[in-house]
Amino acid sequence: MNASLARQHQIHGVQPVLPVPDVAAAAGWFCRTLGFAIDFLHGEPPHYGRVKLGDRRWGDPVFIHLQGTREPIVPCGEIRLHAGHDIDGLHRHVLACGAEVAEPPADQPWGLREFTIVAPGGHRLCIGAEIGHADDAKARPRAVIACFKPRPGQEAALLEVVRSHVPTLQRLGLATDRASLVMRAGDGTLVEAFEWVSAEAIDAAHRHPEVLAMWQVFEAACEYTSLHDLAEGRHPFAEFEAL
Repeated sequence: MNASLARQHQIHGVQPVLPVPDVAAAAGWFCRTLGFAIDFLHGEPPHYGRVKLGDRRWGDPVFIHLQGTREPIVPCGEIRLHAGHDIDGLHRHVLACGAEVAEPPADQPWGLREFTIVAPGGHRLCIGAEIGHADDAKARPRAVIACFKPRPGQEAALLEVVRSHVPTLQRLGLATDRASLVMRAGDGTLVEAFEWVSAEAIDAAHRHPEVLAMWQVFEAACEYTSLHDLAEGRHPFAEFEAL
């Protein structure tokens, strides 16, 4: 009887309604952090809206309703979303967007790798993917060597920002926990060797406001150069002063 009723009326789709303090801001958060699109916003300013993710090319679309309220919000238990590929890359992206991560990625005994973030209104979103579905080529760490030649009078300022560079990237989930190495060449150029989490982390860094602000400090204090421009780089065993 129940199966016949479901077929007769074609009941399908679950669309949660989340109370939020600011509908427009919450819709923007979902678009920026998880790639949703605004389906509609009602009112001026909006007091109700819906965001949509997907168009059936990789599964059924996801709809989330947003209802504005001035009352104290009691967060829902949890909403779970499924990702098809590269769950760790998605985690790095939401970190770069400034989202609050309640639980970092972890492999679960039920066969999913999951992480949990906090959405507007304090609602928890758990995002998971089958273990082993990561895009290994994009997810592998990337080791780099960067060279910074100080501008006149900017030696101390450059050293200060270099020392904070990798710790900042690590805090944002963009660099691995591997310790960086900072060195000084004979002409005063600072050489930094460190490891990005992945190629996608490098791309995310170019969109993160905190990283962009830090790189502006770099540009004011130095010129970017390469090992080829250093006298030490012309030797098979380059030696530098360790800092």
